[in-house]
Amino acid sequence: MKIPFKNSFDNARTYDKYANYTLYTSTIILIVAFIIQAINKDWSYISDFLNSFNSFFILGYAILEFTIQHIFYEASIQKRYDFIDNSFETSFSEENSTEYFTNDDIEKGVYKMAVNGFENSLFTYNISKRMVKSIWIKNIIIGFLFLGISIAGFNNVFVMLFQLSLPLLLLYQALKLTIFVNRINKVYENYRRLFQDLKNKKKRKSKKPEILINVIEYESTLSWGGIILDNDIYEKLNPKLSEKWNKMKIKYEIK
Repeated sequence: MKIPFKNSFDNARTYDKYANYTLYTSTIILIVAFIIQAINKDWSYISDFLNSFNSFFILGYAILEFTIQHIFYEASIQKRYDFIDNSFETSFSEENSTEYFTNDDIEKGVYKMAVNGFENSLFTYNISKRMVKSIWIKNIIIGFLFLGISIAGFNNVFVMLFQLSLPLLLLYQALKLTIFVNRINKVYENYRRLFQDLKNKKKRKSKKPEILINVIEYESTLSWGGIILDNDIYEKLNPKLSEKWNKMKIKYEIK
C-alpha cells in the first residue's frame, strides 16, 4: 500500500502528541504550584513563579494546535486530489495512492466517487465516534482542574485569566468533535439511503447531483472540523470496518 499524503498526516499527529505533552506538563505545574501554596503561604512566591511560567506552556499549546490545523489543512488538500484521481483517473496529484481505496474493480466516474465517499464516511464516522468519550473525559478532568485551582488559588488576575482560557479551549475541542461526529453520521446515513436507490442502475444518472452534495458535505465537514483521527483506534477498528465494508458492498450491490 502506498499513501503519498500519509507523511503529512503523520506530521500532524506528531505535533498533536507534542500538544498533549505540553497540556499534561502544564497541568502538573498547576497542581504543584497549588500544593506548594497550600502547604506554606511563605512559599507563595514559588507558586507565583510556577503559575507565571505555566503561561508559556498554555501559549505553546495554543500555538501547537494552530500548527496542527495548518498541517491538517494542507494534508487534506493532497488527500482530496488523490480522491478525485482515484475516482476519475485524473492526475491532479503529483503521486497517487495504491491499494488505499478498495474499489479498483469499479468503473471510473461519479458512481465510483460515491463509492469511495461512502467508504470514507464509514471509517471516519466509526473512528471519530470512538474518540468522543476519551476526549470528553480528558478535557473535563483537566478543564475542571484549571478552572477550580485558578479561581481558588490565584491572586494575579492576568495569570488567572490566562489559565482560565485553557478550559474554554478544551471545552471547544470536545464540543467540536461531538458536532463533527454528528455531521459525519448524517453524511454516512445519507450515503446508505443513496446506495439503496443506486441498486437500480437506471437511477444513477438522476442521482449524480445527490452524490455531489454528499461529497461536498463530507469534505466541508472535514475542513471545518480539522479532526485528526486517532491512529491507534484506526488500527484496532480497521479489520472489523473492512469486513463490514465488504458486506455492505454486497448488500448495496456495489460492483
